[in-house]
Amino acid sequence: MTRGVTILGSTGSIGQSTLDVLSRHPERFRVVALAAHRNVDLMLAQCRQYQPRRVAMADPEAARALRTGLGALAPSIEVLEGATALDELAAHSESDTVVAAIVGAAGLPSLLAAATASKRILLANKEALVMAGPLFLAAAKAGGAQVLPLDSEHNAVFQCLPGG
Repeated sequence: MTRGVTILGSTGSIGQSTLDVLSRHPERFRVVALAAHRNVDLMLAQCRQYQPRRVAMADPEAARALRTGLGALAPSIEVLEGATALDELAAHSESDTVVAAIVGAAGLPSLLAAATASKRILLANKEALVMAGPLFLAAAKAGGAQVLPLDSEHNAVFQCLPGG
């Protein structure tokens, strides 16, 4: 079974590392959606390489530039814009795994959307837990989401806990 993966924060270091890992296992994973804030050049390169069905740019001006850049190159890629577009990607039915790599408070709404939509969440954003841990964990429990730490330090602590 191939897992559909959405990467929120695909142009950051964790997002790029995640794409590298996914590209090594195409029989197990397919990139269905990517999201970034405003790095249009890198998002264009990622769209060419991974051919996601949907992408979102939080910055509307960057989204317009991305649409222009994709043009005839990849007309089938839907480009969304604004903060609510990130929430839409996080909850989309094509994806069962969401990599949450948006830095700071900006990542919380899409993280909550993924939790509510019962996604497997690979969490790299510690700020969401620090500022809204009880809210996020309640949403994950209510939605039946699975939350796994992605960042190395968080994952090391997770592995040390009894019962995994």
